Amino acid sequence: MKKYISLFLLAVLCRCFFFAVSVDEYYEKLSDEEKIFQLFLVNIEGNKTYRSVEFLDDGTPVVPGGVLLFSYNIGDSAEQLMAFNDSIMDYCIDNSITCPYVAVDQEGGEVNRLGGITSTLRSCKRISENYSTDEAAVIYGLQARQMKLLGIHMNLAPVVEPEIDYNREFLSRRSFGSASRSVVYSIKCVRAYEENGIASVVKHFPGNSNTDPHVGLPVISLEQSDFDRNFLIPFAFVLDAGQPTCILMSHAIVDGYGEKIPACLSSFWIEDVLRKRIGYEGLVISDDIFMGALADNGFPPEKAVVQAVEAGVDVIMLSEKKFLDAARTLLNEGKTRPDFKNKLQCAVKRVLTYKAKFGLLDESRIKEHGSIENRMKEFNGFYKVGQTYEK
Repeated sequence: MKKYISLFLLAVLCRCFFFAVSVDEYYEKLSDEEKIFQLFLVNIEGNKTYRSVEFLDDGTPVVPGGVLLFSYNIGDSAEQLMAFNDSIMDYCIDNSITCPYVAVDQEGGEVNRLGGITSTLRSCKRISENYSTDEAAVIYGLQARQMKLLGIHMNLAPVVEPEIDYNREFLSRRSFGSASRSVVYSIKCVRAYEENGIASVVKHFPGNSNTDPHVGLPVISLEQSDFDRNFLIPFAFVLDAGQPTCILMSHAIVDGYGEKIPACLSSFWIEDVLRKRIGYEGLVISDDIFMGALADNGFPPEKAVVQAVEAGVDVIMLSEKKFLDAARTLLNEGKTRPDFKNKLQCAVKRVLTYKAKFGLLDESRIKEHGSIENRMKEFNGFYKVGQTYEK
C-alpha cells in the first residue's frame, strides 16, 4: 500500500512540476509587450466578429489577457454569442497570439449581462431568501454549464460582502444578506462555478460603503473589530472554503486600519492581509481604474496602473477598449526598476497559470468545444432545467 501511495504522490508532483515548467516555457516565448498585455482585462467592440482596435508598430494586433463582455457584446441569441466568442479565439489563433479569457458580470438580478440568453438568474438576495443552499448550488451550476458552452471562462461574481448599514444602499440586492448567509451562499456559488469550469471572482474585497465608486471614493468608517466581523472574516471563510480563482479589489478606504489609499492600490490589503494573513494565492483583480473613485481623487489611470501592480494586483480592469498606452507605462517602469519588473513577471505568470489550468494556452483544447449546433443542443437542455428553478 505504501508503495502505491508513494507512486501516486510522485505522479502528482510530476504533474505539478511539468505544469510549472510549461508555464515558464510559455512565458519565455512571449514578447515583452505580450507579457504585459496579459495583465489587462478590458472591454471590446462588437457582438458578431472580433477584431483588435490597436496594433503595434509592426502591425501585430494588440490583444489583452482577458476581454470583458458588456451588454452590447452579448447579441440577440445564444448562437450569436457562441459565434462571437469563437471569433475571438479564431482571431488570436490565426494571428499566433495568446488567447484571452472571456469574462462577464453575471451576478443575477440587476447585474445580469446574460439576461435573456441563459436561464433566469435571480439576485443574490432573492436566491438566499427563496432557495436552500443546495438549490442555489444547482442553479449556479446550471448557469456555469451554460456559460461554458457560450464560450465564457470567468464570471465576476459572487458579491461576498454582507449587507450592513454602510453598504446597503449601494449593494441593494446584490448581497446575499447577513454575514452568515453571505458566507454559506457565497461558498456554494463559488464551488458551483469552479467545479463546472468557470473561474469565479469574489468581490469586492475588502468591502464597500454606500458611495458608488463610479462617481466617488468609498470610505468605510468602522472600528477594526466591527470591520473584521462584518467584512474580513466572511471573506476569509469564503476564500478558504470556496477556493475561488480570483478576487476583485474594491476602491474603498478603510478608516479603522489607518489606510489612506484605495484598497486596490494598497500593498497592505493585498500583500499583508490578503496574501500573508489570509493566505490567498489566486489572481487579484483591480476594480475598473477609470472609475471616478480613483480618477477624481488623485489617482489618474497612468498613475493607478503602476500603483496597482506595485501593490500586488495581477489583473488591471479597464472599462476602456484601448489599453496599449497603459501597458507601455508598465513596460517602461519595468525597464528602469528591477523590483517592479519582478512584480510584473510574477503577475504575468499567475495569469498564465490560470490560463493553463482552464486550457487557454493549448490550441487543441480551445478548439475541442465542438460545433455551435452541437453545443446548442446541450445548452438548451441546461437552459430548460434552469428555468424550472424560477421563483
